[in-house]
Amino acid sequence: MLECRNCHSSAAMDLSKQTKRAAEIHTRYLLPGRATCIDCHKGIAHELPNMQGVEPGWKLPPELEGETLPSASAIDELKRVLDEAHSAALAN
Repeated sequence: MLECRNCHSSAAMDLSKQTKRAAEIHTRYLLPGRATCIDCHKGIAHELPNMQGVEPGWKLPPELEGETLPSASAIDELKRVLDEAHSAALAN
């Protein structure tokens, strides 16, 4: 996992260049530390171990089952929050 982070630090991620789904999942799970790269991407850079009888590393979280992901990206949400903060600051 440390080797993943050498090149793929969450601070260096440009969410605007990711698909909406990837940006949403990374924002919801990776950035706050609820999941790691390996939780979803195990085997991407190395041969997978024998996983017979082992549950998959990534399943759709129960809170997302049946939910339509928001159409706004994480960048849109950040802009919205900054705009609200800016408006509040100007009002004071």
